Amino acid sequence: MKAPEIDLYSFFNSSTTYRVRIALGLKNLEWRHIGVNLRKGEQHAEAYRGVNPAGLVPVLNHDDRTLTQSLAIIDYLDWLQPEPLLIPQERGLRTEVLEISLCVACEMHPLNNMRVQRYLRDELRLTDDQCQT
Repeated sequence: MKAPEIDLYSFFNSSTTYRVRIALGLKNLEWRHIGVNLRKGEQHAEAYRGVNPAGLVPVLNHDDRTLTQSLAIIDYLDWLQPEPLLIPQERGLRTEVLEISLCVACEMHPLNNMRVQRYLRDELRLTDDQCQT
């Protein structure tokens, strides 16, 4: 059996990598999971910084391409395996999907991100209640 051509660096509890794992599953693509434990700080290791200098997940490697943002990865997967299409090509529908996706990725997700929560607690010394408001 041929090894998967897609490598996905991910953390099991990351919503960004979860989006990509869902897309890979919906498209029935074979892929290899490479775990990056964010709780243990593995994203800061020199070896991982060679994969993604920003030290973030997900990272998808395929055909000498390295992609690092979940929405860009999902768009790439649509070109790689068009069925089922996850981001519509029709302009109006595509715009609506991107609007909702970017709202989640840019407005909601960052506030729940482990990196942001750690900064609020450790650097700004906010309580857990303050971090959640």
